[in-house]
Amino acid sequence: MIRTDVLIVGAGPVGLFAAFQAGVLGLKCELIDVLDRAGGQCTELYPEKPIYDIPAVPGCLAQAWSTACSSNARRFAFPMHFNERANGLAEIPARRTP
Repeated sequence: MIRTDVLIVGAGPVGLFAAFQAGVLGLKCELIDVLDRAGGQCTELYPEKPIYDIPAVPGCLAQAWSTACSSNARRFAFPMHFNERANGLAEIPARRTP
């Protein structure tokens, strides 16, 4: 069982960016992905596809975007669990201190 502030299911570019933002906010974060590495569909299905709809980026290849997002997220050294599937989530109540 993983106990963390933020659990991100999916280590594609969006999940990696979410992890980066969690790090910026000082939150403890972990990622889980059924694939064997970070990158998601951009890495697995179409790494050479040009992408033109990323804010402030005039255009880049899908693999380059995945790599950049991964580099940003890895700055915070969050655990990433690959070849694993999330089967459920449970909230664990925070301990109350008197």
